[in-house]
Amino acid sequence: MSGFDASIAEIARRQHALISVPQALAAGGTRKMVRSRVERGHLEPVDVDVLRVGGAPLTWEARLLAPILSAGEGAVASHRAAAALWGLEGFGKGVPEITIPRGRRYRRAGVLCHESLDLDRCGIRQRAGIPVTDPGRTLLDLARFVPDRRLLQAAESARRLHLSSWSEMIAVLARHARQGRHGVRRLRRLIAANAHRDAITDNDFELLVYALLREHSLPEPVVHHQLRGPDGRVLVELDLAYPHLRIAIELDGAVHRDPDVFERDRRRQNGIVLDGWIVLRFTWGTFVERPEEIVAEVRAAIRLASAAA
Repeated sequence: MSGFDASIAEIARRQHALISVPQALAAGGTRKMVRSRVERGHLEPVDVDVLRVGGAPLTWEARLLAPILSAGEGAVASHRAAAALWGLEGFGKGVPEITIPRGRRYRRAGVLCHESLDLDRCGIRQRAGIPVTDPGRTLLDLARFVPDRRLLQAAESARRLHLSSWSEMIAVLARHARQGRHGVRRLRRLIAANAHRDAITDNDFELLVYALLREHSLPEPVVHHQLRGPDGRVLVELDLAYPHLRIAIELDGAVHRDPDVFERDRRRQNGIVLDGWIVLRFTWGTFVERPEEIVAEVRAAIRLASAAA
């Protein structure tokens, strides 16, 4: 066996018996060398610029990886195929499903292909030797296509397998939230309806409201904005804020039920108001039951502060 054959055999061994033509060229071959091995049956074409070791079985994993290799850098397994790779309950090895960066073109019979503007916000992992969206992004992608009960089943499965947590799902939501982004609203509603209060930290609550505002095309608030005194000392740290408009958004999570915290919050709020800030307070109950009120009141505060500026 030549050095080139040994190199491509090693690559194929790690990739379900597949190798792309660019990988073969990078391993020291030429297109003529690749072509000769195809002619002799040592390699078999399975997609554009993707070859399989002759006689190797075409497994589900190989059928999923082949379009990823053909589509090129940045292509990943996603959606229901990603759920199957992660072993989420209720998802079997069905039609290969991949995501590619927006602007690239890939169309093949028997492959579901999505284009995405925000793959850069996604953690790309390796699972069974296949690049795949991280579990949190996988759940967000599923939120567009599967019924609520099946989405909850997938989220609970991810938590049970220690692949994700409510906090991690919330962080994914905050990273991807924008108006028109598929899946954001349904994943937010699922978290709000099913994450018990003791599983939601104050920081999680802040990110959920941050995502809610971004989802409705409101300006991106600053998280944990600090108000400082003349000497530079931090006087107050606001949950969310629009500093240029002097709007503070304070969120009352579980810790705020403590009487001492309640009293401290009121004293702190009075100081912020006297310093010329608009202060809005929202509870977890309002977020779960009437999120549209939060959006409407923040929008009204922005209009009021902008008019006064």
